[in-house]
Amino acid sequence: MPIRVIISIVVCFYLQTVHSHILLAQQINRKDTVQVTVDSHKMSMYVAGTGKYTVVLEAGGSSNHRCYRTIDTALAKITRVVSYDRPGYLKSEICNKTRDAVTIAKELKEALTTGGYPPPYILVGWSMGGSFAKVFCGLYPDDVAGLVLIDPCPEDFYTRMQKEHPELMKEDSIYMQEILTSTGRPGEKEEMKAFDTSMQQAKLSDTAHTTPTTLLIAAYGKIPGDGEKDPNNPMNLMWVEELKKWAVKRPNLQYSVLENSGHHIAKEHPAMVIKAITDMIEQIK
Repeated sequence: MPIRVIISIVVCFYLQTVHSHILLAQQINRKDTVQVTVDSHKMSMYVAGTGKYTVVLEAGGSSNHRCYRTIDTALAKITRVVSYDRPGYLKSEICNKTRDAVTIAKELKEALTTGGYPPPYILVGWSMGGSFAKVFCGLYPDDVAGLVLIDPCPEDFYTRMQKEHPELMKEDSIYMQEILTSTGRPGEKEEMKAFDTSMQQAKLSDTAHTTPTTLLIAAYGKIPGDGEKDPNNPMNLMWVEELKKWAVKRPNLQYSVLENSGHHIAKEHPAMVIKAITDMIEQIK
């Protein structure tokens, strides 16, 4: 066979192989938008990757699925990743149900089932989303293989702050009032109406599961203004204290305090969050 023919065959095979690898990488990293109907309203989900475990990303209060865009593509290389928007955020329709944590967890379960994404799940919750994730674990303990909490709301924090440092809660009260009187933030508004109920539901959920848990605590970032990066500011200090207090009571939990991070850990230190999730996958294999 002429050498030019052999070279042409080899080059053709090489190009086909490279093209196949590129297509595979694009397929793995592509996020598919899936709309499912839950309780007569449509919810948007964003899905990428494949694997035994489905990592479910729960956004914080006032946040949507985009808060995880620093980590979802990397995670999709090793397993399936699902993020979504709760009712009233972006393209997820509003609904008339009370937006407490139990309702949110039940809707998420129905959305995952309807979308065809079965357990086992690894729930990841940031900020207020941590409370929603904890409630999901309490309602569906057999479906959840692991829980990763990213600087979640300590349920007793706000009551303690109001009692010990009411002057520091004035800014928070103004923020809450802005949301509750807004007309263009329906998702946030309804969730904040049910805030106290959700915090209580999250506390009660602790008795219903012993899910292996990783907790990442940010040392600062809980107060706006000059004291934001001061870990000894009472608001930052108390947040960390309350999470530590909760953590030592929980079985199967390991935690770390990130001394160089603010509240948005996934944005500031995405590699740390990715590692926490991949370590969880290795732990529960």
